[in-house]
Order: sequence, then structure tokens, then C-alpha cells
Amino acid sequence: MAKPNGVFCVEGEWHADLAERGSVLPTLELLERLGRLRFIHRDTATADELRYFLDSWLSSRRYAAYEVGFFASPGTPTSLQLSGKHTVDLTDIAGWMSGRCGGKRLYFGSRSILRASEASLRAFLTETGATMVCGFTKHLDWVESAAFETTLLERLVNGRRVDSAETLFRSARWAPMARHLGFRVVYRHDADRKPSVSSAGFSETPE
Repeated sequence: MAKPNGVFCVEGEWHADLAERGSVLPTLELLERLGRLRFIHRDTATADELRYFLDSWLSSRRYAAYEVGFFASPGTPTSLQLSGKHTVDLTDIAGWMSGRCGGKRLYFGSRSILRASEASLRAFLTETGATMVCGFTKHLDWVESAAFETTLLERLVNGRRVDSAETLFRSARWAPMARHLGFRVVYRHDADRKPSVSSAGFSETPE
């Protein structure tokens, strides 16, 4: 049996309390145990660490099957917060990944980046060459978002169509949850065509 495709996840040290155990890791472990995906998970507290891990992911053929990049950090429409003291601009991240994300699908597991302007998101896709970027635009309840995220990641990894995630969340079962969380998708179809923006059939701009 062929191995499933993979998720490359970088998670910020976003808890102020070092004893706090919240993480996306249990979701990834569940999906791996079910045979739905493989994953690499790395904690990143500084911009240098993030750049190192992204470069490792994108420069080695051994990680080619890890087609989904998962950024698990809070932030703003223009930056990610990696820790209490360290943030990194989205433009810097795009520059580090410039032209190296062909065929990659990027997921920001926070309500920050996908609240960015359409122009910013298009520029990010154009710079990186990624196929799509998706995430949320509203405040996330941990349990609700984890339930949604489990299905989303499986579809991002294994869906053959670039719009497979959106197709799933147009369904009667998931559409209300996607709307509740403000799920948004931005596509880059090819290098010669302007990316188009979709919010899984809900609204063209984040609420």
C-alpha cells in the first residue's frame, strides 16, 4: 500500500504559560494513526528557527510528499506571532519560500492571515508559487476548530483537485461550521493567471 501524503507543520510557542499543553500535535497524531496522512511537526519560537525549518522542508527531495504546509501560530493579517517576544512578517515568510512552493497547499491555523486584503494574499501566492492558501477569519473555539481541522487536513492532503477542501465545505454537513469559523480559501491556478479568491461559498471578504 502506498504511503499517504504528508503535512509539514511549524507551530509557534504561542502560550504565555509554559505549563500550557495546547497544541495541534494531537490532531496530527490522530490522523496519522488512522493512516490518513504522515506529518512532520516542529516547534518554532523565533524567525531564524522558522526560516531554518521552512528551508529544510522546501530544499530536500525527501520531503517532496509533504505537500501541505501548516502554520500553527496566532498573529495579525500581516504577521505571525511565534512567541511572546518574536513575530515575523508575512512578506518575510513569502521571501524565504519564494518560487519554491509549486504544488504546495498552505494552511494557516489561526484567524490572522486570512483576514488580510485580497491584494496581500495574491502577492503571497505569486511570490511563493503555492497552489492555494486557506484558513479562518473569525475567533476560534479550540474544540470547534479542532473538529473542523481534522477533516480539513485530511482533505488537503488527499484531495486530488486543488479545490477539494472547498468542495467538501460546500456540503450540507460542513457548510454551517465553515461559515461559523469564517473559513476562507485563496487559489493560484497557474503562473499566467491571476489567483481567484473564494470563501467556500460564503463571502468574498472576511467578516
